[in-house]
Amino acid sequence: MSERLHPQVGSKFDPGVDPKIDRERVELVASRSPLAELVERRLEACGIRDDRPVLVAVSGGVDSTALLAIAAAIARRRRPRRMRPVVGHVDHALRSESSEDAIAVGDLAAALDLPFRSTRLDWSGAGVSAVSSSAARDARWLALVGLAIDAGAEAVLAAHHADDQAETVLLRLARGTGLDGLSGIPEQRTLGSGCRVVRPLLTARRDAIASLVETAGLPVRHDPTNDRRDRAREMIRHDVLPRLESIHPGAGGRIAAVATEARGVASIPGLGPPPWRREIFEAFAPSGVGALIRAAAIGLEPAAASTPRATWDGVVRMLLDDDPAPRRIRIAAGFDFTLGRGMATFEHRDAAPNATVE
Repeated sequence: MSERLHPQVGSKFDPGVDPKIDRERVELVASRSPLAELVERRLEACGIRDDRPVLVAVSGGVDSTALLAIAAAIARRRRPRRMRPVVGHVDHALRSESSEDAIAVGDLAAALDLPFRSTRLDWSGAGVSAVSSSAARDARWLALVGLAIDAGAEAVLAAHHADDQAETVLLRLARGTGLDGLSGIPEQRTLGSGCRVVRPLLTARRDAIASLVETAGLPVRHDPTNDRRDRAREMIRHDVLPRLESIHPGAGGRIAAVATEARGVASIPGLGPPPWRREIFEAFAPSGVGALIRAAAIGLEPAAASTPRATWDGVVRMLLDDDPAPRRIRIAAGFDFTLGRGMATFEHRDAAPNATVE
């Protein structure tokens, strides 16, 4: 049975300002959070830099509430203003309390003095019990596009984060995937009708996002379907990832970083053998630079495959900063990455006791 979507765009209620939400406090906390700097950098990289409407997809949960707080803070506390956030909410109409979520999000938008757009999905042609998770997801994106068009926005901001990314990568690995699949959730993609989704929190961890919401004193809604353990993603979220974190703390973030690296390898052509002119790396995203340098290093010295990620991060920072001074980083025993006179290359040398920037 096919599902049909009949969204009713626009709020059916006039939410009042929630006295529990202190807008000044919310914007101050969000503005001072490191997540605000991350979101600003990612919006700039994704080309969102003009004072135009941007639809922020808000379910009422922790992640999207944090993203909305950050967007509101950036819009009001940064000059020149980068964007004009519009709160967008899709009521899936799959739970009896979903209409209460819509009201809560409307109240939040009013408290933050932001425009609000909502839509409720109509599953009368199929019946709620017959709606699959994939059908609900597709309908949600279609509805968000409609809300974005209604708001005059060309971009939808979504609050997917590094833990979501790690779940996706593990799922795809378990099912069998190539390099494209290993790259996980894209930071941005086209939705259609001249609209795209941008995920500026994709490298942020869930704990940091939750901490912002708690510190800002923001109320959130809880979706009980997220507590289920009879579906693959929820099993990974509640059982597999926590077990991995207990074995290797920070595992979720490192898995998400692998997705970023895979995306860089899949989308950026090879450099050819070193030496390289330093300026050519300015055209690449930092994640792509790290992936290419690492691949080239392993080709010259297989021991580089065991080099910690922090060392590669140091190589990228050294390549992309503005310091013209000659420097080197130890990659593996007797194998250095060097930078000097505008050229970057690798050198085999006598082993040194550390792997730090000179």
